Amino acid sequence: MRTKLAWIGCTGLLVLACGDEVGSTPDESSGGEPTTDSPESTGATVDPGDTSVGETTDTPADTSGDSTTGEPAGCGNDIVDDGELCDGTDLGGQDCVGQGFDAGTLACAADCLSYDTAACTNAACGDDTVNGKEVCDGTDLGGATCESEGLGTGTLACEANCGAFDTSGCATCGDGSVDGTEVCDGNAVAGQSCVSQGFDSGALSCNADCQTFDTSACGTCGNDVIDGTEFCDNANLAGSTCFDFGYDSGQLACADNCTGFDFAVCGTCGNSVIDGEEFCDGLSVGTTCQGLGFDSGALACNADCVSYDTESCGTCGNGFIDGAESCDTDDLGGVTCASIGLEGGELGCNMNCGFDVTNCDIPGLIFGSDTGYTGYSLTPPVLPCDDISATGTGTLLTDDSVLEVPIGFAFTMYGTDFVNVAIESNGGLHFGDNTYLTLANECLPSAAAPNTNNLYVFWDDLNPATGSGEIWYEALGDPGNQRFVVQWDTAHFGGDGVDFIRVQAMLMESTGQIIVCYPDTLSAGNIGDNGAEATSGIQRDSVEGFDFSCNTPDLVNGLQLLYIPQ
Repeated sequence: MRTKLAWIGCTGLLVLACGDEVGSTPDESSGGEPTTDSPESTGATVDPGDTSVGETTDTPADTSGDSTTGEPAGCGNDIVDDGELCDGTDLGGQDCVGQGFDAGTLACAADCLSYDTAACTNAACGDDTVNGKEVCDGTDLGGATCESEGLGTGTLACEANCGAFDTSGCATCGDGSVDGTEVCDGNAVAGQSCVSQGFDSGALSCNADCQTFDTSACGTCGNDVIDGTEFCDNANLAGSTCFDFGYDSGQLACADNCTGFDFAVCGTCGNSVIDGEEFCDGLSVGTTCQGLGFDSGALACNADCVSYDTESCGTCGNGFIDGAESCDTDDLGGVTCASIGLEGGELGCNMNCGFDVTNCDIPGLIFGSDTGYTGYSLTPPVLPCDDISATGTGTLLTDDSVLEVPIGFAFTMYGTDFVNVAIESNGGLHFGDNTYLTLANECLPSAAAPNTNNLYVFWDDLNPATGSGEIWYEALGDPGNQRFVVQWDTAHFGGDGVDFIRVQAMLMESTGQIIVCYPDTLSAGNIGDNGAEATSGIQRDSVEGFDFSCNTPDLVNGLQLLYIPQ
């Protein structure tokens, strides 16, 4: 049998005759001999390359798909086009059985490139035995594990339709998420911390096996090792010192929690605070001349803060004036009875290195004495106290108030040297601290606080805040012969705000004497005029002291009181 070639219409398909030949029919009446149609009768040409007879060539289908979605171009039209596995209801002739299940309803995935077998089932699914076309069944996983499926550690399970594994319980160590049987993963530590692991500080992380914690960055305070987030640990300061933090002395320490340093024993010379390894700092000296074995004087601090300046300290009996001494044995410093305001006689030096005026002619009356002072009352033609209202420093004291100020030199009060004095609004001076002196005056000696080392100039209820009232203080004179003046220009409490009283006190550096002046004790007819409601005197403590007047109008204008050390 011969094979003939023919182009069929517009299909352009080459056909090989495998039975009846294209283009011929058997002629049964002639014994089966074929007859051949002419080209005109078939409408075909014997020249396949000749397009003049009107045949056409089909264009190949576009199977490129939609490049923006990853789906075939025709996905969603319920017709399986080129490149699609299924499309909507068109499953390409497939069903659950064809996909390896026993029953159920097969569906097409939304991308037309895979099947959705969620509704497919196996007949024996649920008996915990893998049979038939099942991948797994309940607890029967056919020996498969998370590890065998390439999913790390964890617990593999079976999907409900027995057609696939449930891998949600598997873990991938290193993905930064704690899953499966992992204890931790990377920096994910499942709520644990260095503290929960028994450390004090630091950042907990996970070891590479995802089963154990990495505690290398955790710290334990108190083990002498700087670990975790510690700055130091006990004596281990990582080489740091007080100097590294701007101090100039002292020993740096570690804070109790190891997360910082303790600067309590570091020191800065010049801040007026004794710290670090300092013995003293500025005006803070921590001890006295007496504490260093001297008898008197004002101790000072050297610039290095680790040594004392004892130049102003004195030793009574060594034959020369030093410290706060007025004299020493025969050394009177050129002072005479007349030069200290007395009328004549022979001045001496007592065993405490203060002036002995026993043989001086004193132009006044002795009104009292104790172991510290003898008091004299005088009425000189001119009061010796300085008026400092134009040059002094104002205290700005108000009613019932106190201010401690520097004297400018060391002044001995009842045998103790003081460099500061507290100025009381209620007409007194107190040495030792800034305790407020109450307005309720008493006769001396008094237990009213403060009751030690007091000079009562005009102890009454005064109010220096009334009108333009003020209390002034000023140090005058040359070093070694200075005088410290305090001046009250004030009203009585509730008194006249224009017509003030004026009283003054002077502390004499060279002699240790105290001079009190009363230039004006009248205030527009006030009932407290002339000290009628005031106390004037001096006392060592609540047991020893004496007064000039107590609630009597004896503090008249022009009066001077002189307190000479014993």
